[in-house]
Amino acid sequence: MRARPLALLLPLLLAAGSSLAGEAVRWPVPAVGLMAADAAAAAPPDFKRMLAKHPGRLMEGVKAGLAASPKRDASARRAALASGARGIAKAIRDHKLFADVAYEAGGLVAEASLLFPPSGTAPDDAALLALARSGSSFLGYPSRPFDAPETLVLAKLPVGSPRQDYDAAVSLSARLLAWIWNTAGGDASVAAARPESKGPYKVR
Repeated sequence: MRARPLALLLPLLLAAGSSLAGEAVRWPVPAVGLMAADAAAAAPPDFKRMLAKHPGRLMEGVKAGLAASPKRDASARRAALASGARGIAKAIRDHKLFADVAYEAGGLVAEASLLFPPSGTAPDDAALLALARSGSSFLGYPSRPFDAPETLVLAKLPVGSPRQDYDAAVSLSARLLAWIWNTAGGDASVAAARPESKGPYKVR
């Protein structure tokens, strides 16, 4: 079965609702969906193709992750991301349905979006979604891309503007996807071809 292009995610992402009520600062749901597509696009090619076969489940995981993630500090979010990456790698090794892997990957990106919320006071959802639609960049893989996820989530990424925050969430997510794929026995040699030292790399 041919993988569907990640571009086919767009209608699903734009049809999703915006920010959930009661949250002070967060990315609108469709913007996080676009983050998930962008992170998948920057992931190892084989993993990207598998995720592209399940765009609906990826988006369901985004929405469920945003809805279920409790309020917690940055340290706790980093711990959740590391634990989530380990769980997804195990699911792949255990030959779980890839639709379920895509769902969990969507939840991982949702947590990254909460670690890197949009900077600014009371950001406008329409403006944030427009920014997400306008494109993204992947910052590249660190010099030791397959260190423990607990180490990867501690990387200092440029933040401070919505553009930087969006790209940071995409970049951390993609790095964790590469770690997951490598740990599960897949080919993650793309990490050597796209080093952070030569980034950023345009995703779309």
